[in-house]
Amino acid sequence: MLKGRFEQHQSAEHSSQPVQPPAEETPQNTLPPLRNRAGESDSPYVRRHADTPVAWQLLDEATIERAKEENKPIFMHIGFLADHFCHLTTQDSFSNPAVAEFLNQSFIPILIDREERPDLDTIFQNYSEAVNATGGWPLNLFLTPDLYPIFGGTYWPGPGTEHSTLGSDRASESAIAGEPGEDSYGDFLAIAKKIHGFWVTQEERCRREAFEMLHKLQDFAQEGTFSTPVGSGSAASAAADNSDLDLDQLDEALTRIAKMFDPVYHGFGTPKFPNPARLSFLLRLAKFPTEVSDVIGEREVENGTAMALKTLRRIRDGGLHDHLGAGFMRFSVTKNWGLPHFEKMVCENALLLGVFLDAWLGYTAGPKGPSLQDEFADVVVEVADYLTGPIIRTPQGGFVTSEAADSYYRRGDKHMREGAYYLWTRREFDQVVGGSGTSSDDHALAVAAAYWNVLEDGNVPQENDPFDEFINQNVLCVNRDVVELSRQFGMPQAEIRRVVDDARAKLRAHREKERVRPERDEKVVVSTNGMVISALARTAAALKGVDDERAARYLKAAEQAASFIKEKLWDEKQTAGNPLRRFWYQRPSDTKAFADDYAFLIEGLLDLYTTTLDKKWADWAKQLQDAQIRLFYDPIVPATTGAQPSPRQAYSGGFYSNELAAISPTILRLKSGMDKSQPSTNAVAAANLFRLGALFASKEYTSLARETVNAFEAEVLQYPWLFVGLLASVVSMRLGVRVVKVKGKEDEAKLRRVWRAPRAEACVVVVQGVDGEELAGKVEGLRIE
Repeated sequence: MLKGRFEQHQSAEHSSQPVQPPAEETPQNTLPPLRNRAGESDSPYVRRHADTPVAWQLLDEATIERAKEENKPIFMHIGFLADHFCHLTTQDSFSNPAVAEFLNQSFIPILIDREERPDLDTIFQNYSEAVNATGGWPLNLFLTPDLYPIFGGTYWPGPGTEHSTLGSDRASESAIAGEPGEDSYGDFLAIAKKIHGFWVTQEERCRREAFEMLHKLQDFAQEGTFSTPVGSGSAASAAADNSDLDLDQLDEALTRIAKMFDPVYHGFGTPKFPNPARLSFLLRLAKFPTEVSDVIGEREVENGTAMALKTLRRIRDGGLHDHLGAGFMRFSVTKNWGLPHFEKMVCENALLLGVFLDAWLGYTAGPKGPSLQDEFADVVVEVADYLTGPIIRTPQGGFVTSEAADSYYRRGDKHMREGAYYLWTRREFDQVVGGSGTSSDDHALAVAAAYWNVLEDGNVPQENDPFDEFINQNVLCVNRDVVELSRQFGMPQAEIRRVVDDARAKLRAHREKERVRPERDEKVVVSTNGMVISALARTAAALKGVDDERAARYLKAAEQAASFIKEKLWDEKQTAGNPLRRFWYQRPSDTKAFADDYAFLIEGLLDLYTTTLDKKWADWAKQLQDAQIRLFYDPIVPATTGAQPSPRQAYSGGFYSNELAAISPTILRLKSGMDKSQPSTNAVAAANLFRLGALFASKEYTSLARETVNAFEAEVLQYPWLFVGLLASVVSMRLGVRVVKVKGKEDEAKLRRVWRAPRAEACVVVVQGVDGEELAGKVEGLRIE
């Protein structure tokens, strides 16, 4: 019966979204041979495979039709340029003639950049987590010609190679219990042959089980689709009062997070992900209206703050931090933050900039206002300088996506190594820092080595390096602070700082001269740029009057990035379809923007408006919001309309990640409410709607914000600690939006209080007589200042 309902849905989807057949049927034996089409892609990750012997196809209707016509299963690889294990898979498997020949003969191979198609990545990560209890990259999948999943997993070694999968991207960011496991199925070619044999000898069973798995996956991924439709308009406005979501869920979330906290090394779980959304939530608790601390308790709120600050200090001091350059790597394999995955993701650096900014403004700045001498101020300006520097910021004004984990250790090397740009042997460290070998140099060398924990045999534990990839290598980590070193070496603290700064300068100069910087993924992705715009706009505002040169530079970079996206990727005249492209790489991508692109860009523009009071940014945010609603919102409709919920339209509120139309009905529509490495799309969208509702005196936006929060009511009530981004909007839903009314830029005192406040509940600045005229009384739930 369950299967029958799904078959009816599939049939309905095919009738409403027919796949266009080829112009004429071509007999199987006359189809032209597959050719490698990777060079036709918009993605630099996909393009780099154009020279491999695998006949890569793009995911389009022609490819799917060919798979059906030839009755061949699809092999789909999802990866991204910065990842070490994606690099290994390309090197050891996709460049292997035997693997390529088998894939080309037995499958239709399709290559996907996870940053180009986040919808597909999320769908199949859910599949991997459902069947393997883990996910990550690369994600290798075998699918039926209809895109039903047969089998999948993460990294598999190439034929004849041995590489550790411990600490690879097999780590699930949503449900990590310990060290990730290893696939035990054999090497890549052996696995491909087993799947092909299964297809050839048991195709009917293979199709049936894949069909059933997709249905289970559909149930597994139905987040945000179980709310009871409550109608629209005034009924939806009353939904907040009828909802069971309240401030109590913040208390429950904090209680669970406290149990997950690592009291020794800080952070949560192993591997250690920074999890900016969770840290932001913990920092916000003390800055929410007092009603929140009344519910949670002052001591508990203080504990939440302490957990966040302790974790930020370990992130700052540990191996994730590039202590010689700038920025942070993605996560640590070890519980002590000591061994990172060496790729730097621009989006996560932008999010961490926002969290460190909140920690500085809210907890370490003095009573007279922020100073560059405060704790965390140095991290804020360092990361902002990194994001606005030539490595990350393109000449046209956009921000690239990432820096790769792998690079050449020396110029002229033939093979890349993971972390080669960042690792040091004790011998090389001594040669660079020690200089002339005098007694004073030896003393300075001992101080620097103790500061960064540089050891003779390396500081990577052997249990985390089973294949001796990091033998004798040191990851720079701050092992002892200046106070400890001052006592140990009998030197004034100022002298310790001078010695460390001098060593840092020498090491940085040597690295830049002798080593090859990791490759960049030069896609300018809208969602990533939205995060950077938001973080830089807020940082620029906070630095006004503290460091005016940096404030102006950061703000200019944010504005230029927004202008670049509007000029290159936004089609204002398109009012029916999707007017925003996903990314720019030498040209606008064919891929249209997803809901997360809209959400993060809108957030960035609202923060730009708050910093500049230039209404053009708020107006464009409103245009983008209207497009996001039209394309991705799951409208709540009265039951009297007779509308029947389906997996592609549940009529329960909230934003789907992708649009209704798709080239295949097996590409599910998902709603993202759970925060992982990034805040969820719906958490950001709900906050945007509350802010826009206050700014433009729009009851519709405020109503949609409430609907969006309530779409995830069942999940938030059960697992509030996984939905901390939405909990911030629960505060807005219950206690209102903070509105600061100013006369203009001349109202400096009020504006400076807003600019230097850490992020808490939804807040907007309204210029009297310009934005939201006669705002008070038009929208419920406002707190006017």
